[in-house]
Amino acid sequence: MTFAALCGAANAQYWKAVGLGPVGPTEVQTLYGDSVSNRLLAGGTFLHILNENDTVLAFGQAAWNGTRWDSLATRIQGFEGGEGVQQTFWFLRFQGALYACGGFALQQSNGELTNNMARLDEQTERWEGLGCDIPSISGILTLVPKEPDTTLYATGYLGYDDEFCGYPPSCVFRYDGSAFHIWEPFNQIPYDADNYVGTVFDFHGKTYMSCSLPDPTGPGFVSFIRWNGSSWEHVPGWNTLSPIKEVLIHNDTLYVAGTFSLADGGPGNLVAAFDGENWSDMDGGLSYPPAPMSGAALDLEWFHGELWSSGVFSKAGNVNCTGIAHWNGHQWCVPPGEILHANGQYGEAITDMAVWRDSLYICGGFATIDGAPMRQVAQWIGGDATGDCSTVGIDEERAHNSTLSVYPLTDPGRWTVHFPSNGIWTLSAFDVMGRSVGTWNSSGTQMVLDLTDRSQGIYLLRANSVAGGIRSAKVMRK
Repeated sequence: MTFAALCGAANAQYWKAVGLGPVGPTEVQTLYGDSVSNRLLAGGTFLHILNENDTVLAFGQAAWNGTRWDSLATRIQGFEGGEGVQQTFWFLRFQGALYACGGFALQQSNGELTNNMARLDEQTERWEGLGCDIPSISGILTLVPKEPDTTLYATGYLGYDDEFCGYPPSCVFRYDGSAFHIWEPFNQIPYDADNYVGTVFDFHGKTYMSCSLPDPTGPGFVSFIRWNGSSWEHVPGWNTLSPIKEVLIHNDTLYVAGTFSLADGGPGNLVAAFDGENWSDMDGGLSYPPAPMSGAALDLEWFHGELWSSGVFSKAGNVNCTGIAHWNGHQWCVPPGEILHANGQYGEAITDMAVWRDSLYICGGFATIDGAPMRQVAQWIGGDATGDCSTVGIDEERAHNSTLSVYPLTDPGRWTVHFPSNGIWTLSAFDVMGRSVGTWNSSGTQMVLDLTDRSQGIYLLRANSVAGGIRSAKVMRK
């Protein structure tokens, strides 16, 4: 039996609810696919999160095991030990250990309180501090980059004297896994009471920093600069003070996302790609025409060979969307599904995404997708369905994403797959959880797909040609 192709009219078959969402006017704001513990971690401002049969007291942190939500280790709490929920910004792993950062407090095993940053002892399942006292008034709130390599940094606003681990005020401290240290390059930055650093990361042998700071090379202010090993320099082509919200490095290319635009001196609209010296605006980038100044790209993820972005935007290139789109290197594509807020309107941000168990997850202020209840966390189960794509500059084969013809054979679990043209095709199959169950290469116009050794259920098929053509379909293994 063959089901309708994935590129047809959007419906809830492409997305799946993850639990029943948080309780009250609070949000799941960040997701992290943790391959070590094999859990999807969620953070935000929620006090409780719902399963079908129970409610979990979470204090802004929860873990999904594929079936249900549970609390994550010892619970954090509000500032000064209060019951109010503060915010978990995000999770990351550094040197094998799991870290969290945000505007929270936690009581350590020695009974002392610390704030903003924690490392998980996975033997005792307790969050612990990072070796020094971080008071609640500290402006240093974040651990970066979100995918660290050899160095982790603590960043934020300029704090008060001796308020971060006893150090003089700074917006950046280097962390080596056991202690914080002064980061000398920041000492060359002129003092300003409003100094701020977002992220710090290495790319092409230089250290980049997103920020809001006086320009260390001359008059004015900067929002993105780089350290060449001996001095600060401007990032070529970056001429805007608009902030960067997210960075991702893949295939020797730096991708940045934020609130910048071509109109105010940015190298693109909300998103752009950089090779170290030159920028690409990625076919015009992303935009939010109803309120252009409110548009933002908030997250970037690499998933199934493409760059995905989420945030507050309703256009990806020339294609309409509701806050999520993916870039295949040539054009913007939009996954099927109308993502709406509880009031039936679009405009709430898709704040974050994560890849876990070879599937993509999103979170934010949404309540329904294609009319189906999906409160703040959803899983993409549409395989690699493309939906709408901009066709500017794309050859006909690549632009035309249509039905993959699949016909059942007499034996249950076997089908003949007909490709739309003669050539080399790669066929992939995914289960409803988005996990790959097999990949096959074929030359010609057809092949036999054999899933007799797979479990019963629905499988999503995707066929790619060497010319870039994509075809999709569903089959049911009885």
